[in-house]
Amino acid sequence: MLLVLVESPATLHSLAPAQMNDHPDAPKQFGIRLSEDTMKLVSEIQHHRQRTNQPITLASIVEDAIQCHYNRLVNEGAIKND
Repeated sequence: MLLVLVESPATLHSLAPAQMNDHPDAPKQFGIRLSEDTMKLVSEIQHHRQRTNQPITLASIVEDAIQCHYNRLVNEGAIKND
């Protein structure tokens, strides 16, 4: 069974599997636990992305964060850009 998290900085509740939805208050289909502080950051990023007409799904935020971290490691010379 896949657990999903309600995307609310104030409370994190496990729910039954839910449909993927782009609405920021909708449950997300990820079996991960994020701290309340991290969820607040995600909410702020989603609000900004919504204002700038960018995708607001948790997956799109994670993909961008990974790309930014990868680029930083390349720029620092920690890894090679293949």
